[in-house]
Amino acid sequence: MKTFVKGLILGVVSFSIIACSSSTPKCSDGRTKELVINIAKQKLSNIGFGDVIDKLDFKVDNVRTIEYQKSIDRYSCQADLIIKNKENNQSKNFPITYTVQKTDDGKKFYVEVYGL
Repeated sequence: MKTFVKGLILGVVSFSIIACSSSTPKCSDGRTKELVINIAKQKLSNIGFGDVIDKLDFKVDNVRTIEYQKSIDRYSCQADLIIKNKENNQSKNFPITYTVQKTDDGKKFYVEVYGL
């Protein structure tokens, strides 16, 4: 598990996922937090830890809206990504930042996560 933690802390890396939406969800919206977790799981899988994902619980907590840019309907956010080992209940907090923005056609939103 220590290797997992070292592998996750790789500096500022960006991953993103697009989902459907009629308006830009806020930083603490459930859809946004779900996508942040999916991005974290994707990152773990990409660096070779896909086999441990089922042994972990993920939670986005302490969400803060840092900025809202009305002209482009974009939120800048900070939060703690908490990853908990289901087997021994040990957890690790990772401070992350992310942005949430609608696509130009307004049909989807784009989440980009930094700090994984």
